[in-house]
Amino acid sequence: MRFLVVEDDENKRRSILDFLNAHYADEEVVWSASLVTGLREAKRVSPDLVILDMTLPNYDASGPDPDGRMHAFGGKEFLRQMARMSGTSKVIVVTQFESFGEAPNVTGLNDLDADLKLKFPDHYIGAVYYHASINEWQKNLETMIEGLELK
Repeated sequence: MRFLVVEDDENKRRSILDFLNAHYADEEVVWSASLVTGLREAKRVSPDLVILDMTLPNYDASGPDPDGRMHAFGGKEFLRQMARMSGTSKVIVVTQFESFGEAPNVTGLNDLDADLKLKFPDHYIGAVYYHASINEWQKNLETMIEGLELK
């Protein structure tokens, strides 16, 4: 199985990579830190599974637009672009936010999850709520990964 992690927060990315290395040590894992580089990596490596943050910058901090604005729904844009590609990659969102957007257009994680399942049924698997000091996210992520029939 080939994993792509698209995550801009260094601590969260390290936690996810450590989890993958501990549970899927024989699998290939690549990562990127923004919407644009994540899409490039998805095209380049054709991952079986993308572990995707929802709130992403356009570009990496060291890229052409280091002050690139954050997209509250960058992960949704990633999914939209993936749906246009002719791939079979599956996507699990791992986020540390329980709501997205700004008032009056705030979307809760459960509503976002339902919307993504409806709009991207061929790619989107589900969402995992990440909390740095609680390991429940690891169990939830492992359950989702093990439920996939990839390879």
